[in-house]
Amino acid sequence: MYCGNDQQNLRRWNAIALVRRLAVSVSLSVLTGYGVAQEKQVEGELDGERPKAIAPRSTSNIEELVLVERGMLPVMISAPHGGILRISGVPARKGEGMQPGPAGFFTGRDGGTEELAQEVVQAIEKKLGARPYSVISRAHRRYLDPNRPAEIAYEDDDAKPAYERYHANCRAHCDEIISKFRGGLFLDLHGQGSSSQTVFRGTGNGKTVSRLRERFGEESHTGDASFFGILDTLGWRVYPKPYGGREQSGFTGGYIVQTYGSHRVEGIDAIQLEFGSEYRNEANRKETAAVLAEAVSRYLEIYVPYQK
Repeated sequence: MYCGNDQQNLRRWNAIALVRRLAVSVSLSVLTGYGVAQEKQVEGELDGERPKAIAPRSTSNIEELVLVERGMLPVMISAPHGGILRISGVPARKGEGMQPGPAGFFTGRDGGTEELAQEVVQAIEKKLGARPYSVISRAHRRYLDPNRPAEIAYEDDDAKPAYERYHANCRAHCDEIISKFRGGLFLDLHGQGSSSQTVFRGTGNGKTVSRLRERFGEESHTGDASFFGILDTLGWRVYPKPYGGREQSGFTGGYIVQTYGSHRVEGIDAIQLEFGSEYRNEANRKETAAVLAEAVSRYLEIYVPYQK
């Protein structure tokens, strides 16, 4: 249950965050330096980690195409764009008549995010002793894009069951989290190619974390004890910084966080994370997941009290 001194607790954690910021030393050499990504948005395929020369395997098993796990924590992990599987009998999408770009048609995958999401689930369990809720697409984005409304997410009805499985479980998980915990954290994992060493925040500039801001004030979203403030303290290079700045165009949060965010009565606080390749590659994924699990633990302690 939330306590009456929410604002006092937040001020205390902001002070702690400042001390931690002074003490932290960045453990990953890939995280040194800081610069704002100005390049045009590029989707997050990873060089050197593309599928092997053999053709990707096909399947019509929707349980294999969309991995679903019911958790025990007020945390939901989503990863819509990291899969490589073909959907049996479904041709590649053509996007005829659609605008290309962040809100339109694109078929590139966010390399490493399927694997990263599974690492994050395991790291959170290791840190907190229980697993989060999760929904992870293993279908290649050429055939299905769960981060779009249904009318543009697929072009063949044989892909529809996988799309519906993805979103039916996102909805069910959010409903259960609200029922059990009154609130929670929805993290939607993506990859971007604009800045390999940066993680971008996408909340519609605070829209999809409306309940958090209403309950705890703007500092909960823009202060040192905000989720991205915690990640910064832990050594990640984050954007926007300062955290109250405008989010990068193209990375402000797509269909998933706009559908399940807390600006909707039935939603929970939702953040889209756009990871640069250094965080997603095979060498760094375990550490990325461990740091994210630590950030989730600290965030829950401040904003989503629950019985461990």
